[in-house]
Amino acid sequence: MKRHNRLLPLLVAGVFWMVTAGNALAADTDALSNVLKKVDQAVCTQPRQMFNFYSPDMVIINDDKRVLPEIRIKNYEVMISEFQGLKCEQNRTVLSGNIGDQVGFLLVDELISVTSRLSTDERQHSVCTYVFAKNSGQWKITHEHCSSLPDYTIVPGDDALYYFHNPVY
Repeated sequence: MKRHNRLLPLLVAGVFWMVTAGNALAADTDALSNVLKKVDQAVCTQPRQMFNFYSPDMVIINDDKRVLPEIRIKNYEVMISEFQGLKCEQNRTVLSGNIGDQVGFLLVDELISVTSRLSTDERQHSVCTYVFAKNSGQWKITHEHCSSLPDYTIVPGDDALYYFHNPVY
């Protein structure tokens, strides 16, 4: 049995617990969710503004790679310059979270879609953990860790990259 098949029941049980527990915490974590919404607004228009929401010692892990905020912002700038009619949409569901006086976290299921007038819709489905710290009275993201998931909303006829988004193991 492949490793991911053995972990699937644990992941499903953990997500079920986090969804049921997370619903009660949703109101408490609105301040953290609002930071992510502000980041989303900057991504496809003014990516350098994202620095306003990151702590200086930010760490980003995407799947098995460490990503520097400067590189991520540069990639967004390249994307903006190359794609015509760029449109970015983010859909997040808070699964769990907690907030204290100085530190908080969110566990979210997120679906990100980037479309342009001349290219295929590119989507990324992930489960992400964001850690926040209060800095001069404002919440800043100090750690982001996302793991890619298959996007079951994409069917083979809708997207040329279907099998990239939904690998067959």
